[in-house]
This record gives sequence, C-alpha cells and structure tokens, in this order.
Amino acid sequence: MLAVLSAICLSACKDVSEEPELNRGYDSNFRVPDPEPMTAEDSAFVAAQQAEYEQNAK
Repeated sequence: MLAVLSAICLSACKDVSEEPELNRGYDSNFRVPDPEPMTAEDSAFVAAQQAEYEQNAK
C-alpha cells in the first residue's frame, strides 16, 4: 500500500516543465488610493448595520 502511494506521489509531476510558466513582466504602476476617513453618516450606517446583525444573531 505504501509503495503504491509513493509511486503515485512521485509520478504526479514528471518534469518541472509541466508546471505553468511564471508571468514575467507583470509589474505595474498601479497604486491603491489612500484611505479616506469615514463621515458621520458612514459611521451611523455601519453602526446601524452592526446593531441589526447583533440583534438577529441572538
């Protein structure tokens, strides 16, 4: 049994060329925008959503 499992594991990838190629030159100049602070309206919305979740999770 152990010999069969070993043979299967060793024959899974016979050659390194079977693996997908790496994406060369994938670098980009994309920059994630700076975060903005939440407004009072945003904070109230998040608090209402959290309160609704906690009420329904009980």
